[in-house]
Amino acid sequence: MKATSIFLLIIGVAITIFCTTYFKPALDVVDSETMTIGGSSVAKTSEWPLFIGILTTFVGLCFFIVASTRTARK
Repeated sequence: MKATSIFLLIIGVAITIFCTTYFKPALDVVDSETMTIGGSSVAKTSEWPLFIGILTTFVGLCFFIVASTRTARK
């Protein structure tokens, strides 16, 4: 279980870092005033991969804590 938790932590941190560097926030359409919306010129945005990365990191951390406390009790 410790190996799985470490794997989840690494994957979660990698997803989070990748999403924060690759996906840039787009301007809000309401605040854009004279900005026109184009097909290829729109910035890439996605909140789900970032959420999945944070969630995976949290689950890996929880698994690691549980695995550490179980081995300490023996």
